[in-house]
Amino acid sequence: MPEASALRNAIARVSLALVLSLLVAPTLALADTTAGIPGATLESVLSVVRRLSPDLASRALDTEAAQARTMMAASLPDPQIQVMSDDADRTTGPRLNRMIYSFQQDIPLWGRRSLRRDAAQAEVGQMQALARNADVELAERVKIAFARYYAAYQAVHRTEDLHKAMHGVADVARARYAQGRGEQAQVFRAEVDTTRVAMDIVRLEAELKTAQGQLNALLLRPANAPLAMPERLRPLPDVRALDVTRLLDRARQDNPALAADTATLSGAVANRKLADKTWYPDVTLGVGAIDRPGWGPRGYQAWVGVKIPLQWGLHEGEIRQAAAQAGAAQARIDAREQQIHGDLAEAVAGYEGSRRTADLIRKQMLPQTEALVRSGAAGYAVDKVDLESVLRSEHDLSDVRLQLLAAEFDSQRELAAIERLIGGDL
Repeated sequence: MPEASALRNAIARVSLALVLSLLVAPTLALADTTAGIPGATLESVLSVVRRLSPDLASRALDTEAAQARTMMAASLPDPQIQVMSDDADRTTGPRLNRMIYSFQQDIPLWGRRSLRRDAAQAEVGQMQALARNADVELAERVKIAFARYYAAYQAVHRTEDLHKAMHGVADVARARYAQGRGEQAQVFRAEVDTTRVAMDIVRLEAELKTAQGQLNALLLRPANAPLAMPERLRPLPDVRALDVTRLLDRARQDNPALAADTATLSGAVANRKLADKTWYPDVTLGVGAIDRPGWGPRGYQAWVGVKIPLQWGLHEGEIRQAAAQAGAAQARIDAREQQIHGDLAEAVAGYEGSRRTADLIRKQMLPQTEALVRSGAAGYAVDKVDLESVLRSEHDLSDVRLQLLAAEFDSQRELAAIERLIGGDL
């Protein structure tokens, strides 16, 4: 019968579509029609973000300002020049004027200039470390945003493949029902599943737009600006290479937040030593020239001034303040190391779990589910498998692929956190 032949052809086409969806979905076409637009790779996004980031620009200016303060700390204070008109010391006779021209300079003693320079240089180190910390934190945000964008993009397109396959199944179910070889409930079930997948696509497209908006925000672009199709995720290091003890040693050396705390401690130690010197006075040296126009010879003056440290409360308070700041800086370093240790242990454990989950899905669950779909498609083509089993296996395959994307995203997120903690890429 012609109708039966047409139905068999339709079933064969749907079976072929189901099998092809196994091959097409995991390897989406990577033809990029948005050349020159960021988004294809993480490197392309990071280079633009680092170049445009206002936070990094402000940190660079803060460092430049701190470097300028080292020049100020090593300099003497400005001298003072004084011009004075005075009467000669006499009790009778006409007024005799004399002019006194003086110059005086405050001279810091007891190594104060070198200590101020040390404190200023420690501030430069702190600003540089904070700039590096801003860079690694920004890199972490970009890495996570790009991984989210990649996962959302793949989820939408893989679910669209499922939607196409579901349309074909619904067409076959309607054809079978028209020939009296199927039940109307099967048609309704196929149509309901097709609509449910369409709703999933709408939800996933909203998540994709959110991911695009987050990535565009980091790129200082409008939320709806076009992005290139994401080509690939970063390769992941082997789980066995992530030893917490080794990573902690690297964090002690390269973590910029810890380096900033260490520089703060160096500055606090210099300030504490400087406060101890407040009991030792600086001196002021001065010289002057006396001009007695028309009535006497020229003369000269010289003097030494010393500040007497009589304000006990002032000096004791400065010393106690500096000592407390140094102690607080050391305590912050200890707390930072403890926090880094805990965060590293958590991030490594999370990475190991997500990486092993992704490996299990990729190496075992995904091939098993794909085999089930192929078997169901072949059986459905010869009426040995019912529609319910075909639909269920196709949904299971889609769920497994989405679970794989979620595990891959978790691995990328935990890796970004580890790299932030150790201060650089693995």
